[in-house]
Amino acid sequence: MHELRYRKFFELMAGRSALIDLRKDKQTSLTEIARPIDWQALFGNENPVEIEIGCGKGRFLLEASRQHPETNYVGIERALKYVQRTKERLLKGKTTGVFLIWSDAAYLVDQYIGEDTVEAYHVYFPDPWPKKRHRKRRLFRNEVWLRGLVRTLHPSSGRIHIATDYAAYFYEIHACLTNTPPLVYLPPDSLEIEHIPTSFEIKYQAEGRKIYRAVYQMDSASHKA
Repeated sequence: MHELRYRKFFELMAGRSALIDLRKDKQTSLTEIARPIDWQALFGNENPVEIEIGCGKGRFLLEASRQHPETNYVGIERALKYVQRTKERLLKGKTTGVFLIWSDAAYLVDQYIGEDTVEAYHVYFPDPWPKKRHRKRRLFRNEVWLRGLVRTLHPSSGRIHIATDYAAYFYEIHACLTNTPPLVYLPPDSLEIEHIPTSFEIKYQAEGRKIYRAVYQMDSASHKA
């Protein structure tokens, strides 16, 4: 998307974005929140922060927060109906240490997330926009998102985890990230079988679809070289 058009989109998104605090069952417009978001103040601790882009039905956030209480989790979701589903699932599971943000991912990362403050991004089954005329909408074709990704990840240990059932999009993402320094591909970690499957992954596996996964890590030494 052209930079000027995206800035206009940002202005529109400002009024359609909110931070949801499950502990207080409170929703606050992002226009009322200081930038960048102070994770330590928000969570009340200095634990590392991991962000899921596209919460779906909330399964990953629920299980990840249960298995890794030493990590702070944030879910970003653009579709309000999935924000509500995730919120209901987390509350039912009595998980209140997770924050949800109703917003566009590129907008949120660009405008509200501080430099080097994210330990990991999880992007599972992003919309592949299969029709040719719609492919420009793919997240990994968005330069604002890609710049924000590199800027906000921890410079030496930050990671991005990818999963999709759409082969063509997977290889496009792989080509994009392997050509985005200082990110480097981690083949052994990409074959990890002890990951937390999302609701979509469970469904797709039951249908016999192949799942493509990959992990990339920031490599500051490689970038400096």
